[in-house]
Amino acid sequence: MQPHPSPARALPRRPPAFLAAAAAVLLALVLSGCGVRLESDPPPPLTPTADELVRAATVADVVGVRDLARAALDDGATGAVATRLRAIVKQAGTQVTALGGVYDGPAPTTSPTASARATATATTTTTKPTAAAVVRRLGAASSAARGRLADADDAHLARLVAQVGTSQDLSARALAAVAHVKAPATQAARVTVPATLPEGARATVAATVIEDEDAAGYLLEVVAARSSGAARKETAARAAVHRARAQDWATAAGVAGTDGDPRRTAYALPAKSVARTVESRLTTGYAALLDTLDPKGRAAVADLLADSARAAVDAGAAITALPGGTPK
Repeated sequence: MQPHPSPARALPRRPPAFLAAAAAVLLALVLSGCGVRLESDPPPPLTPTADELVRAATVADVVGVRDLARAALDDGATGAVATRLRAIVKQAGTQVTALGGVYDGPAPTTSPTASARATATATTTTTKPTAAAVVRRLGAASSAARGRLADADDAHLARLVAQVGTSQDLSARALAAVAHVKAPATQAARVTVPATLPEGARATVAATVIEDEDAAGYLLEVVAARSSGAARKETAARAAVHRARAQDWATAAGVAGTDGDPRRTAYALPAKSVARTVESRLTTGYAALLDTLDPKGRAAVADLLADSARAAVDAGAAITALPGGTPK
């Protein structure tokens, strides 16, 4: 009896999942050869950060001011009004560059908070391009910039926003003066020094502000003593403001009356305009202080920055795109 041949070993069976995957790969190769692409899932939606929202809203306001000022020039503005409008357009370009340019990527899917929204009206809105309209737009943009200071996580960005808002305030006042229209109201009804040193403030920067405020008070007292009439009264009043701020800052920093108090008994007179020099120096000091602060303390320091910048311009300083200097 012939033995039965051994049955051939059965081939292992491939699981259905493997066969499905292999078929999918084969199909993809065939379709790619035919120039056909399979649809893939869309990329996840963009979620902008708080800083991106603040930056985008501030840039949008600057661009809105610039475009309206250009339209006013094209509409026939002349003389001092045209000169001021051209300066506003030029400063807007510097501000947009400092803020990182206009965002041109996909629209974010998260709406900004109320304070981060741009105040600039849409381009479809018909606004007659007059000097008064530019003044109003500058005032609104400046106020909105101040409102965004606590929204930014990055102190450096907050400083830029405060400087842009201050420049817009100064430009609004200057344009209103030459166009003989009403200027926007001052953002802060009363400028005050914080009762305690704001979180994030560096001791060295705070010491510089204390000394600069005290020097401003001393030097303006000297100028007042050499003046007469209304000029003497106004200068003495401003000197008293600076002396009080120096004392308040020293108290807030906990150095008043200590060996760490940076105030001196006398200061050297500057070679040029005393008022312009001391107010410009304070503008720079407050901008530097903003570069270190946590959100809660920024508004008060931004108001002090704006107040010093206004006084410097009133004393003959030029209006710049970023009062206090370009951050390093």
